[in-house]
Amino acid sequence: MQKRLPRDLEHYLATRRDRVLEEGDSALTFRAFWLGTFLSFFLAIGAPYGNMIIRGSYMALDFSTPGAIFLFLLLIGLFNAAFKLCQRHPRFALPLALLLTAAWIFAYWPFDHFDLYSPGLLFSTFVVATAWFNLVAVSSDRTFALNRSELVLVYAMLLIVSAICTMGLAEQILPIITAIFYFASPQNLWAERLFPYLPGALVVDDGNGSQLFFEGLGPEDQIPYGSWVEPLMWWALFLVSLYVTMVCVAVILRRQWMERERLPYPIAQVGLAMIRAEESGEVVNRFFRRPSMWVGFSLPMLVGSLLALHRYDPGFPVIPLQWSVILGHQSIMLYISFAVLGFSYFINSNIAAGIWFFHLLSKGQREVLAMAGMTSTQRLNFGVLDFPLLGYQGLGALLVMVLVGLWVGRGHYSQVLGKALGRRPEVSDADEIVSYRGAVLGAVGGVAVMVVWLWLMGTPLPVAVLFLIVALLIFVGITRIVAEAGLAVVRAPMIAPDLMVQGIGSSVLGPAGVLNMSLAFIWAADVRVFVMATCSNALKMIEEMEPRARRVVFWAMVLALFVGTLGSFWMIFHMAYRHGGINLSNWFFQGLPAAAYNMAVRSVEPTGTDWLGIGFLGGGGLVMLVMMWLRQRFMWWPVHPLGFPIGANAMMNHVWFNVFIAWLLKRFVLKYGGPSVYRESQNFFLGLIAGQVFCNGMWLVVDYFTGRVGNPIFWI
Repeated sequence: MQKRLPRDLEHYLATRRDRVLEEGDSALTFRAFWLGTFLSFFLAIGAPYGNMIIRGSYMALDFSTPGAIFLFLLLIGLFNAAFKLCQRHPRFALPLALLLTAAWIFAYWPFDHFDLYSPGLLFSTFVVATAWFNLVAVSSDRTFALNRSELVLVYAMLLIVSAICTMGLAEQILPIITAIFYFASPQNLWAERLFPYLPGALVVDDGNGSQLFFEGLGPEDQIPYGSWVEPLMWWALFLVSLYVTMVCVAVILRRQWMERERLPYPIAQVGLAMIRAEESGEVVNRFFRRPSMWVGFSLPMLVGSLLALHRYDPGFPVIPLQWSVILGHQSIMLYISFAVLGFSYFINSNIAAGIWFFHLLSKGQREVLAMAGMTSTQRLNFGVLDFPLLGYQGLGALLVMVLVGLWVGRGHYSQVLGKALGRRPEVSDADEIVSYRGAVLGAVGGVAVMVVWLWLMGTPLPVAVLFLIVALLIFVGITRIVAEAGLAVVRAPMIAPDLMVQGIGSSVLGPAGVLNMSLAFIWAADVRVFVMATCSNALKMIEEMEPRARRVVFWAMVLALFVGTLGSFWMIFHMAYRHGGINLSNWFFQGLPAAAYNMAVRSVEPTGTDWLGIGFLGGGGLVMLVMMWLRQRFMWWPVHPLGFPIGANAMMNHVWFNVFIAWLLKRFVLKYGGPSVYRESQNFFLGLIAGQVFCNGMWLVVDYFTGRVGNPIFWI
């Protein structure tokens, strides 16, 4: 059955776009790019510094993007308010600039201890420079305060950077491409089994086993920059193609998901709430004038601050947020995350019920399969680690969900292709950040470059094509779950490298292909955050902009990718050479490379297809197809199948209880309070998100100044 919009609704959407084109003052100016570029750079260097040097809370780990929200809270609550105040009272601009300059001079006098890798120095210098820019603007009867469109642009840039500065790329690629030489030993057999098939162009060999990168520079040592040039250039070619493909696919999917299927994009609601509350005539953003928001804000601030103070002084009490219940052989975790709870309140009730139901159902399925003796000896690297067969099942369901979604939207996608080929001139793409022709060419060209790249590195051509198709389908599937379910913390049930090596079998890939699958851990393994999903949320937010201003957002995203990648690489690179990588993060510099290369060692000898796993993959896909058909056919079908692909994932142990609580509270509010009370209650849950994010960021700043190390507040 093909879903189509009614003609009247299609006409409304088209005319709405035309009307918005003529409304409002939403010009994009230099100030937006100045603030957006620096804040993106600061997030790129600050997030890895925070979790590797300060070892505090992660600010760019999941789709919740806490670093982006924290900096945006500072932007609208402090910077924009100060700019508006100076616009209203120009006499304040000069004293403000002089005061900040004097404070900066006092802090760094006599200027003999500058540390270029200090986030504090970079941020304070930016603040002083911005104060003087603001003075120039006010003196010219202008303002440095951002309008709504400019706030959207800045937030979109921060979302993109969140996907690459730590877990998404930077903290994975640098250790993996150096670790194979440093950690190779007779015990792990890396040199014996992997070196003959190693694509030398993709790894860093400084002639000294990357010892300086992992142990730090000595007094007489120099950074071997030359050994990094060729590998980073090869990886840059692949990663540019990957991210162009992701952005272009997100553009192609946007109208189908937002206007035809009306997906809610719960994670985007935080940024939208702050942007919509911005008024040019009011100094303080209306988001900060809602009492219920402050009530929600205070809860995580209290709980998190007590935990932080407890680490300074054990005399402070700690409020527990985690419990577990043992049922049979299964442990059911009850974990409270204020941010996940807040995001979950915006999830459709039917979807939320499906998420916690399928997680609990997976516990029972584990028991039944264990009793029946249906277990696997495989070792998945990510996903459902303790029960690989459920990983296959979840992946089959995820792939079917994506393929059915593409079939449902085939009308829109045929219009996109027709517009790209010049055969559908009546189709409008004026409200997209890039034309449909550019999006199709970017996606096709990006995939082609990646296929050729993998082939040049030793992967058989058919394997390279199949691997990229599976990887992109997984990315689209998780992006769909983020957009529809609003899960701030989610992982794929099984990763594409594991499916190729352990499911299809290493005999098909060959030794070089197996090693390339291990190197793909850099971008296709621990996909807790990636560009396609954050870009999709950003595209939801550009609905607040005039269509003619949206094309600028594409180049802002490109700028954010460039600044974010360079900034995070620069910070991690120099932190590793200064302090030694093995002293920064045990997982990223030791655990992740070991997982990648140990998989290659286990699989470099030819292995056949895992038919039991493939059977579960097909079974999971069939069950998902039946449930999607039942939901489409029968209105009484009680459970949304979206939770089925991810129900068994280990990350759901930390998520399901928050979804359950939010689902229960939402049902109660809607039943006894109605839609008006529900709308008002949303401010409380937005406050929960803002409070947890601000608490994490605030204590990172406190620990930075006090020198405290190892004080993470909230993990997710």
